[in-house]
Amino acid sequence: DTVVQVLHLIKMMISKRIDNVLSLFVISFLVNPSHSFAPLKGDGNIKITRITSLSMIPSSSLKKKNSGDIKNDGEANTSNSNNIVTNSGCSTTIAIVGAGVGGLSVASRIVSSPDLPPSTKVIILEKNSRENVGGRCGSWSMEHDQGTFRFERGPSLLLLKDVYLDLFRDCMKDPKDFNLEIKQCVPGYNVVFDDGDVIQLGFPKSNKNPDVKSLEVASRQKMDTYEENGAQLWDEYMRSTAAFLDCGLPNFIEEEFDLKSFPSFIIEAVRGGFKSWPLKPHSDVLDATFKSDKMKALASFQNLYVGLEPYRNDNQLFGGTLSKTSPAVFGLLAALELHPTNEKAGVFAPVGGFEVVSKAFEDLALDLGVEIYYNKNVESIHNDGISYSTNNGFDDKECHFLPADCIIVNADLPYSKTTLIKKDNDTSESDEKEQQQQPKTRYDWDDNFDFSSGVLAFYWAVDKRCESLNTHNVFLISSDRSKMEKSWSAVRYNDPEAKSFEDANFPFNFYVHRASATDESAAPHGCDSLMILVPCCTLRRDENLATLDRDECIKGYREQFDDEFVSKVRGRILDRLSVLDDLDDIQSHILDEVYVTPADYANYYNLGAGTPFALSHGFGQLSLTRPGQQARDSDNILFVGASTRPGNGVPLVLLGAKQVAKKAISKIKTYA
Repeated sequence: DTVVQVLHLIKMMISKRIDNVLSLFVISFLVNPSHSFAPLKGDGNIKITRITSLSMIPSSSLKKKNSGDIKNDGEANTSNSNNIVTNSGCSTTIAIVGAGVGGLSVASRIVSSPDLPPSTKVIILEKNSRENVGGRCGSWSMEHDQGTFRFERGPSLLLLKDVYLDLFRDCMKDPKDFNLEIKQCVPGYNVVFDDGDVIQLGFPKSNKNPDVKSLEVASRQKMDTYEENGAQLWDEYMRSTAAFLDCGLPNFIEEEFDLKSFPSFIIEAVRGGFKSWPLKPHSDVLDATFKSDKMKALASFQNLYVGLEPYRNDNQLFGGTLSKTSPAVFGLLAALELHPTNEKAGVFAPVGGFEVVSKAFEDLALDLGVEIYYNKNVESIHNDGISYSTNNGFDDKECHFLPADCIIVNADLPYSKTTLIKKDNDTSESDEKEQQQQPKTRYDWDDNFDFSSGVLAFYWAVDKRCESLNTHNVFLISSDRSKMEKSWSAVRYNDPEAKSFEDANFPFNFYVHRASATDESAAPHGCDSLMILVPCCTLRRDENLATLDRDECIKGYREQFDDEFVSKVRGRILDRLSVLDDLDDIQSHILDEVYVTPADYANYYNLGAGTPFALSHGFGQLSLTRPGQQARDSDNILFVGASTRPGNGVPLVLLGAKQVAKKAISKIKTYA
């Protein structure tokens, strides 16, 4: 396999397709869940809340700027009409579907560009209310007698912080003016194994705090108990993956050729007789580097972020790397989070939660003159514009049409391709009858893709401090290899069996976010806000449901994750948490609880298969094999978001938005 891959690499380089080779090593990051909610049977005095609308759990109140236009949501410059009126003085219009981070950032980059033709209007249409700007990148609050508990709708850790800050800098703005404060989490992770063993990871050398230094010493000593010279082997692994990171980010993602990063990349790739060859299954490299199963688990849990498992699958070509097995190059995710000296590395958190990030992006767009219309359901996308209706809480929706010279779709690509975009490139003239009819809002997706795993998320308001938890915590299986591989079943198989917790000993890995460990404002004094994320299977597409009205369709998909299943998972989580001394009674301290299933993600964020992690990143959907930013059947439609290039996670979506903005401006200039 290695020889074949090397020959293919040489062939591509000879043909001057270096960019294609580089893009094989694309990076992708965590986008955690969003939220919409269903009930869960509680125990004792736990209050279980059925949430039926995002408006029931708005983000915390933040001061909003009055610059720009915000329409149909009761804020500044509210329009008296449900119809969007384009300015007759504007020669061109760019319409953006969705006010997620991709839509907001691409809009800001377009309007701030000196190359944008004058009199160009940029308009964003968002289906949800303003409280949920940013899509699944944001926060929501649970009110209780003790106070306000804040949780994240989606991502809970922030990576590549300069990518966030560069959006403001490139638009000639200071991020401090938009109340964006980012704080590093040290240690980066708390890792809890199934036998109760705990180790902390992620200690930047720049941190001179003596207490942190003592924690780092203890961490390295524990690695040495896992296997001989365990800490040294970890350092060698960090060195190798850092070389992949330093070469991968500028060349493969940012598309800025960096020749000086190649020597280290090549040296690490061929070192030890291709021991760390980046195209191998990740487990091949881990097995050649470590003897300890715990060390292997520490070096690979980030694979979940890109929708992949670390283990070789001998039933598939190239060990499964074309589909659901992570190639070893994705070890760079470990370096990105945990490397002690790499300037790109580190796990961070936004003070005030990710709602602060989304609000900063929104304020930036408004400050630059972008118009944002909330509560607008896009019914269909045409080559020359968008059909939309207003979500006003009534059934008498009227469809309108927004003409546009360029359309950027921030809605999830598998959903948009099937549900929104007209297959035949119909224009508004050929679709007048449909525009006058009552819209039938649907939900469906293209299931020909490989999707990341689904997520079952629990949100707990707890009336005690959980000091044994850090901000970011992963609970991993490491007791034996067979259980370790089985714990990734939700990724490998993605079928009903993978979501079954009928077996009380069914192994699974999960993540716990405790925001108040970094930001005290996340929970009332003496309390904690906990978010628990468990990988599960995605929605299974049902053609019969796809023909129904959207509400009935979502109702049908909710049945794929019933209360009994959720209750079993919850019980297993409580069992696993009990290995930590101060969490053995956590159930009696839960005040309020909400849970989220893939059907809920689908409902509020139109995510294909209901997965917040979007498409997976096997070689079959990586770089040139991943859906492109340009729609194949329409010159005027572009895509931005997690399911298109370069990949998932907020940093990659922001980098993709930078690329899409350039493409959009280039298109608009042809009309000027």
